[in-house]
This record gives sequence, C-alpha cells and structure tokens, in this order.
Amino acid sequence: MVKIRFSFFLIVAFFQTFVLAQEQNYITGTITNIENNEPLPFATVTLKNHPIGTTSNDEGAFDFYIPPSKRLDTLAISFMGFNTYYVPVLNIKNPINIQLRPAENILDEVIVSRYSPLEYIQKAIENLDKNYAQDPYQSLAYYREKFIENNQTIKKDEGIFKTYYAAAKDTLKNQHQLVLFRQAENPQSFQFMREWIEKKAAKEKKKALKKGEEIDEEDYDGNIDMDFGGPQSVINLDLRNNDDNFLKPKHFKKYEYTFGEETSLNGESMVTIHFKAKRKIDYIRDEGTVIISKETYAIVHMEQKGKLSIPFVVKPILLVVGLKIKNPKFQRTVSYQKYKDLWYPSLFRWDADVNLTKTHTFSANEHSAISIGQVFLINKIDTTATAIPKEKRFDAGEDMAEQVFNDDYMTWEGLNMIKD
Repeated sequence: MVKIRFSFFLIVAFFQTFVLAQEQNYITGTITNIENNEPLPFATVTLKNHPIGTTSNDEGAFDFYIPPSKRLDTLAISFMGFNTYYVPVLNIKNPINIQLRPAENILDEVIVSRYSPLEYIQKAIENLDKNYAQDPYQSLAYYREKFIENNQTIKKDEGIFKTYYAAAKDTLKNQHQLVLFRQAENPQSFQFMREWIEKKAAKEKKKALKKGEEIDEEDYDGNIDMDFGGPQSVINLDLRNNDDNFLKPKHFKKYEYTFGEETSLNGESMVTIHFKAKRKIDYIRDEGTVIISKETYAIVHMEQKGKLSIPFVVKPILLVVGLKIKNPKFQRTVSYQKYKDLWYPSLFRWDADVNLTKTHTFSANEHSAISIGQVFLINKIDTTATAIPKEKRFDAGEDMAEQVFNDDYMTWEGLNMIKD
C-alpha cells in the first residue's frame, strides 16, 4: 500500500512539474496604458536577447510561446511613444497585465527641424540600403486570411511560412515554404444574392449536362471562391519594392506632409510624419502616418487608411442590376523590428470593410456587411539563411492545402499568432 501511495505521489509531482513547465513556455496577457487603462493594439512582445516575438491584437491581448531554452531571457514589451517594459520570464505569472507608461515628452518646447516632413521621407528612401538587411536572411511567420459576412465566418485560412529573403542585390526572388496550414471549421456560405447565385449555377450545370460534358459538382454548388490575393500579396515585406504612393517621388506633389509629435521607441528618438492625399490616386484617397528614426532615417512603422472609389464607368452597370456598393474603407499597418542594428520585417496587416445592398422591386432588399483582412506576423528572424528547394517553394497560383512541407515536424502549439 505504501508503494502504491509513493508511486501515486510521484505521478502527481511529475504532472505538476509538467504543467508548470508548460505554463512557463506560454505567457498570456494584456497590454494597457497605465494612465487610462486603455488597451494598446499592435504592441510588440519580444525576448530581449533573441529575435522571437509576437504582437498584441486590437484589444491589447496576446499569447506568447517561449522555447524552453529561452526561459532565462527577459520579456520586452514596446509600443510607440511609451517606455519599454522589461520583466524576467521566470518572474511572470499568468495571466499578466502589463501597463506601459507614456514616455516623457521629448520636446518641452517647439524646435524647428532642419528638415521638412517631405525631406525626412526622402532621407528615409535614400538610406534604405543602410537601414535594412542587404544579405540573405530567413524568417518563420504566421499568416491569416479572414472573410466575415454579417458577423459570420465565411473563410478563415491560417498558415506558417518559412521564408528565404534573397540578398538585396541578388536577382533571385524571395522563396517561401508553407510549413503548416489549416482552415476554419464549419465555415458559413456566402449569403448575399444567394438565391440568384444558386439559380445561375443550376442553369450553367443544366447546359453542361445537355452538352454531355463531364461536370464536377463542386463547380456548381453555388459557393464563391473567396480569393483576394492570398499570401503572395502580403508576404514580401520589403521597402525596396514598395507600392505605396506616399513613398513614391512621382506622387510627392499629390500629398500633404506634416509633422506630428516626436516620439520614441526603445529609447530611440522618432519623428512622426503625417501624409494626406490631395486627391484620388488610382481610385484611392488615403492618409496616414510614417514614423522615422531621427538618427538613422529608418522607417520603423507605417499606418494607412482610406477609401476605394468605384470607377465612374462601373456605377451605371451596378445601378442597372440593382446593386449598391458603399465605397470600401481600408486600413493597413506595417511595422519593422531592430536586430543587430538593422531593421527587419515584423508585422503586416490590412483590413477592409464594405456594405453591399441588392434592391428588389417586389421583395425586401438584401444587405451584407463584409469585413476582410490579412495578417503576416514574423515569429522569428534568422540571419543564417538557407535557400528553399525548388520542389518545396510555395506557388500562389496553386491550392494552399496541397503545398504543405513540414520538414521539421512543427506543431501549432509552439508558434506565435495574433489572437482573434
């Protein structure tokens, strides 16, 4: 009997030790402003001595996985304009509420800068080669794509990508490998104009059968393939290949550039530049913020929002079919992280909202509120880079589910993601 009890206590002790180890590997918490308790979205959560990290969500919440070998490191929480918060990993008890304190105003009085806002933008472009990696490096990143209609999930794809970023002067393109992939369970069907879509699909199916063609039932089930670019549209976070109009010299005269408040990040002084389009450019009228290091002129953070205009030639067609589209709104965030005195990608996120209405003469009108978005979050940076074999490279034109190559037998449990 004594032996049985002794064995039982050993099992309990082992289980408790195992659970404690798991808890130390995962840190969960929220990040707020100590002055008003407001959440801080997109705050950076990293280890002080290793390029491993994640980002808080819109509510300031985060989950952070720390490899067992890194538990002696220190957690570093940073947010633009706030003092960085440090705490040893071993001192953390879950859940943790981290309250950041606003940094003291760098400028007690207004000081005239030697450069204009636009000149800071130009300086940043001139110094791209000095501030960003020129040699090959690789990353491990989390990708998510969502499509929501009337608060119902129509599509949610998640993936983990290993990426080889080629040298800046190399003619090679960046190479990506999809390591893990999963989709939302029980997604809903797109409901807007559902009856019309199903009738059209049935009509097309009937025609195909009449011609004696072989058919695939999935092609006529009335479901729409929700595809808005896939990972390829967000995966190449490289300012040297930017498509941002507000950073292109040919569009400088079409924007207004003004100073915002000076701020800081991890003790480094930053200048804030606001930009605002004077008119529509390629059907987009946008505005936002670029944050630039005063010391090195590196762009470390960008926020952009705006409206997409419906082309004039398209509007009459929409009216004929009784379809109304309110100009879609979008917002985008791009952040970079400093490692070994250079800036590397950290986060890319964009979201868009649009309201659709289908008018009917003899029945109630149809309404649909749609939200779509993508996020690409760098989990880890490694300056020792290995090219990805050709047969394992991701092809945006092919189905994601059929391109998974999990060489290292990774699992979702040991990876960092942005919380929903």
